[in-house]
Amino acid sequence: MIQILLVEDNDIDARLTQDILSEWSLEEFSITHVTRLSDAFRSLARARFDAVLLDLSLPDGYGLSTVRQMHAANPTIAIIVFSGLNDQTLALQAVRNGAQDYLVKGEGPSEILARSIRYAIERKRAEERLTYLAQYDQLTGLVNRTLFRDRLIQAMARSKRLQQPLGLMLLDLDQFKPVNDTLGHNVGDQLLKVVAERLHDCVREVDTVARMGGDEFTIILEGLMCEEDITLVAQRITKSLAEPFQLGEHHASIGVSIGITVYPTDDHDVDELLKHADAAMYRAKQQGGSSFQFHIPNDSPSSSLST
Repeated sequence: MIQILLVEDNDIDARLTQDILSEWSLEEFSITHVTRLSDAFRSLARARFDAVLLDLSLPDGYGLSTVRQMHAANPTIAIIVFSGLNDQTLALQAVRNGAQDYLVKGEGPSEILARSIRYAIERKRAEERLTYLAQYDQLTGLVNRTLFRDRLIQAMARSKRLQQPLGLMLLDLDQFKPVNDTLGHNVGDQLLKVVAERLHDCVREVDTVARMGGDEFTIILEGLMCEEDITLVAQRITKSLAEPFQLGEHHASIGVSIGITVYPTDDHDVDELLKHADAAMYRAKQQGGSSFQFHIPNDSPSSSLST
């Protein structure tokens, strides 16, 4: 059953659309009809839909703004603009603003509408898949380097606006290479997956865990009350990753070296923050690993905090 939200203020057009889809025998459509954009938003909040058939002229919305608002309300749903205007320029603009297709009311046989809905749904799924591949690590499912940078920039802006410290951690696994060399890359990959799971268990839902590549990870800690909160998380992570790993028939023991910097105490751009966290992580590794170090700005009289 394909769930369709029909947003159409003309009762005759709405009934005609429902009749057309009822003639299509290959798939069954369940249609929810609303007459206003505001009603559409409420329906999307209450139920799951596969696609939206959207008229561009509504009592509370007109033109391309309706497409943008619908896309903003639910970025994952397929949108098919169903318009009375046969306007190729408008059709192209609708697609550029988030629609998957543009159809003219009353044109073409009944199967055109049904197939357009199915194709729009599949195009949206393919688009979502490509977006996922571009933003997430394929092995661990964690945020990748590209999305991590975007999230860090946004988190830095929130940190200054809310006047709350932000913790940036750079993590490098200790003794990971011997696991790869002795047990093989398949076991190494299993280990990275379990590491990702343990890291997630050590932080909150609002925090971001990312894999930068190889055995290097980063964590963004937001909404902290004080820097001691970061210390508690770092201690939790070092303890968790020091626990032995059972990987099928194999056992592995590793550790983690963590470098930490705190924004906006360390008031620099993304690349400088990463350099500072990396330098702190290197000091932790020099001390034998399974520990963490804080970056301290040059003008601070304090020495680095560590475990």
